[in-house]
Amino acid sequence: MATGYTLTQKEKLTSLPPLRFSKDGSFKILHITDIHKVHPLMDDDIDRTIPEKKNENTLNTISKAIEKTSPDLVVFGGDNIGGHWDEMTDEFALWCLQKIIGEVKKFNVPLAVVFGNHDGQNEHIAQLLSREIQMSIYMGYDNFRGCFNEADVYGCGNYHLPVLKNNSDEVMWNIWCFDSNDYPRKADRTVISYDADCVHSDQLQWYENTVKKEKEQFGKTIPAVLFQHMPVNQVFDFIEECDEKDSDYEHSGKFFRAKDGAIKSGRLLEKPCPPMEDRKEFQSWVKCGDIKAAFFGHDHINSFCFEKDGIELYQTIGCGYETYGNDHGGRLITLYENGTYETETVIIPPKFEL
Repeated sequence: MATGYTLTQKEKLTSLPPLRFSKDGSFKILHITDIHKVHPLMDDDIDRTIPEKKNENTLNTISKAIEKTSPDLVVFGGDNIGGHWDEMTDEFALWCLQKIIGEVKKFNVPLAVVFGNHDGQNEHIAQLLSREIQMSIYMGYDNFRGCFNEADVYGCGNYHLPVLKNNSDEVMWNIWCFDSNDYPRKADRTVISYDADCVHSDQLQWYENTVKKEKEQFGKTIPAVLFQHMPVNQVFDFIEECDEKDSDYEHSGKFFRAKDGAIKSGRLLEKPCPPMEDRKEFQSWVKCGDIKAAFFGHDHINSFCFEKDGIELYQTIGCGYETYGNDHGGRLITLYENGTYETETVIIPPKFEL
């Protein structure tokens, strides 16, 4: 992943109205993650009507979730297109990006994105899978609020968005977007191994420096929520091995469950898949003291909430019908000017039965 793409869309962003709380003191965020494949040809099924219906169901999930929740901001949570497809072309990638952006564009809702491990996986066979090129396409949407990077750090799509008070320019919340990256790569962009990468130390230093600077500027720590694709390793602190009859999921012939009382809401249905060795990112959040909740994708059927050190860790169910799982939708997060928030899973019924 290249670094140095530090353009912040400064001219464009200054011409857009800032994100701001509604008159009722609320700000609604719709988290849509793991959209994956949305082109009917991106499927090996002989019966073409099946992938066509999957495609329509996925796009319908995005639009109906927006229609149902009336969000002030949509956040795409990674694996937004099927960059892992071995027959991916630039044309397919562009078509997919235009389609999913188009569903948001229908409502003229502000959009932000983070990238997942699959978005640019086959970058070596389709140049448009470069995260930087994908970001430039998202930037073509007039109400897009993201950027390449706020600083010269690893990855693409590391930035934060302030949400202002309804009747003043006081910053009430921050929305952090982190690139949790994909896989170690060779110089030709081919993948070296499929051990997932993590948020790098320079990304965390940028985050910590920004929180410190804003605390000095505003005289307080701004409460914040965070979005990235990969969950943090600390979710395993709430899971234990058990007998099959008591299990929430099975993995490699062993059975596991959430510890008693660990799940505050939602369900644990599969093994979480964070970077296995990395625990530094969460420690950075605790150090800064601003993150109230973090929202992840990647694990398509989990919807649990665990709380550790005062930070709630949420999984959001997958949107796309080319992913596994019976329920498809997203998550609504409602922030309030008083520093509180609430959240709920949003399930959208399919347009077509498969």
